[in-house]
Amino acid sequence: MEERKRRPLSEMDTGSSGLLDRIEKAKNRDQTEEEALDVVISKYMIITIGSRKYALYAEEVREIVGNVPIFYVPFTPPYIRGFINRHGEPYTVLDLQVIFDRESLDSSTFLILGREDDQLALLISEVIEIVKLPDSELHRITSTVDEEHFFMGSISPQEDGNEIFVLNLDNTLKKLENDLASL
Repeated sequence: MEERKRRPLSEMDTGSSGLLDRIEKAKNRDQTEEEALDVVISKYMIITIGSRKYALYAEEVREIVGNVPIFYVPFTPPYIRGFINRHGEPYTVLDLQVIFDRESLDSSTFLILGREDDQLALLISEVIEIVKLPDSELHRITSTVDEEHFFMGSISPQEDGNEIFVLNLDNTLKKLENDLASL
């Protein structure tokens, strides 16, 4: 009986797509997948308020509602349009166009926000789309100008390069709280 001589794996002839090449490729693929897992992807809802496009995190929206009557509430700031009734619950309607452009938005489309601490709805013109982008695509605003506090940054989801401001709902709600506390 002929004795087979064992050779190290590196000396074996494994062909053009050899075993070692496949092991190395698999190892590199695993490293690439691990690096890809480190990238955080966020969903943004692109909306219009009047003629301008804005974005907000899609996770902040519970539902989109249309054609619901607004019940006016006196002695509130002009950007509080009133309340809507959704499933027997009142939601405060914020008209951001009053804050940004000093004029009321003529629309009956609402974004019901999924906040635990408040029941709020944003008055919008329409929902354009939902896009997924890596967090590195959010260009953060570092200015201290009061008007920019309503935005956390901008994104440019389309190839045309147009920037869309991302709403900072936390700062918008702080303005609401401050305005209501001063009444």
